[in-house]
Amino acid sequence: MWFHLLSLALWAALVQTDENSSQCLVHADGDIIIGMLTSAHTTVDNLLDRVRPSEFTCSNFDLLPFVRMLAAIYTIDSINDSGFLPGVRLGYPVCDPCADATKALHCVEHLLSTNGSLSVLDDYSEFRPKVKIILGERYSLLTIPVARLLSVYLFPQISTTASAVVLSDLLEFPSFFRVIPSDVHQTMALAQLISHFGWNWVGLVSMNDDYGRGVHQSFLKNVMEAGVCVAYEEVIPHYLDHEQSELRIKQVAKQIRDSPEAQVVMVILRPELVKMLFEEMIRTNSSRVWIASDAWSRSGVVTTMQDINKVGDILGLNFVTGTIDGFTDYLQKLTVRPGVKNDLIKEYNQLYSDCGPDSSEDCSKPSADHLVKNVDLPVVYGERVVVWSIAHALRELLGCNEAFCPGETDFPPYKLIEKIHKVNFTLDGERKFFDKNGDFEDGYDVVMLVPDGEIRQAKVFGRFALPQEKVVITEKNITWTLTLNSTLPVSQCTPSCPNGTFKKVSNISCCYSCISCAEGTYSDSYGRF
Repeated sequence: MWFHLLSLALWAALVQTDENSSQCLVHADGDIIIGMLTSAHTTVDNLLDRVRPSEFTCSNFDLLPFVRMLAAIYTIDSINDSGFLPGVRLGYPVCDPCADATKALHCVEHLLSTNGSLSVLDDYSEFRPKVKIILGERYSLLTIPVARLLSVYLFPQISTTASAVVLSDLLEFPSFFRVIPSDVHQTMALAQLISHFGWNWVGLVSMNDDYGRGVHQSFLKNVMEAGVCVAYEEVIPHYLDHEQSELRIKQVAKQIRDSPEAQVVMVILRPELVKMLFEEMIRTNSSRVWIASDAWSRSGVVTTMQDINKVGDILGLNFVTGTIDGFTDYLQKLTVRPGVKNDLIKEYNQLYSDCGPDSSEDCSKPSADHLVKNVDLPVVYGERVVVWSIAHALRELLGCNEAFCPGETDFPPYKLIEKIHKVNFTLDGERKFFDKNGDFEDGYDVVMLVPDGEIRQAKVFGRFALPQEKVVITEKNITWTLTLNSTLPVSQCTPSCPNGTFKKVSNISCCYSCISCAEGTYSDSYGRF
């Protein structure tokens, strides 16, 4: 009898594991499971033609989120090997939302389900799915609906890149955390950056999702306070296969070309849309100074695109980066651990293998340096930070000492929220903790994407520190490619008025006429009157 019951219990556990892993491309078992949402593909195919709720199919493999996932896995494995949680092993399933909010919710259903079902209850205080926390998503567009759903269960979610302002609202998102600042700080920094270079007439291009709309409005508020005017505002559909996307991009590119005084353009788009816009600008031999939001400021989709050096200058903000010790070597020797399922590594090997007519016998994998050369590795440092934040919260919840963790590993996930709020630890010499809204206040690096052969590389030339909220430019000798002799580009509605004239301001404060002084009067201050 006992043997029969034990067999049933083991069978149920296996079914639960298989149920999650069958829907996720990556799976490793453990005592406590960290679910991951990673958009390793950028597109859900034929989404506009979807007329029945059949299985989603995805395309366009994206190296950066793939490497982000690997960085999280590498950190989880490192924590398991270190004994930081004695006697407790962390596991993970990874589900791919393919950069689509609907598919992201579908992934969450599977991560929270038990034996393929998700119960609807009045009280979730004893809700105990195997997954205890969800790491992701990359985009605010996906993170926001996921966070709304998870708030029903008070189920903890933590992101390394979703920066939308609304996610700081604890009333709407009581179980959401992130190891980056809110966009309210980003737009303040961007306005200061633009003002620092004396640019007061800029274009604004954004996308029509929650992230794009939020940054768009916050940017308008901050540049207005900085005395900067917006020459035009353009919005592009966020869905890559939208039938109007290509047409809208052509229209936006024309607007940019038709506004020559606005040499600076603020771009709040996904990397794939930035690439499409740049391709149109290159096709028409047009260039500008581009200000990048955090969504694409160090994206390989942009930095390695063909003819990237023809678009002009690119500068912007990026979350504070760092180095993960041993990670480069891990990528160069990339393998799947025994007992772990990782179909994304298999797909990567198939897509980027070196097989060709003159290949050696062992050509079934990409070159060892392929990921190192094609992904800006410091960008994925946040995965190390977020996994260690989870580990410290778990250590507190489980009451771990140096020998063992006496706490229950099958806890209701909501109990982890309080411990995450109290996380305060040192990692790589830096203090890490969450503010009252569940955000980090690490600040931003100010970066410029400088030519490096046929690609661009990010060079840090300043910092926006919190809580000081001030941009500090540390690099004085900036090489501008847009202008002759590398002089600072000018982006003004009207040139400064010379001596002997005064400004007659129009209905736009940045635009004015220069009127000669009346007889018997003078102006000797260039540009002021």
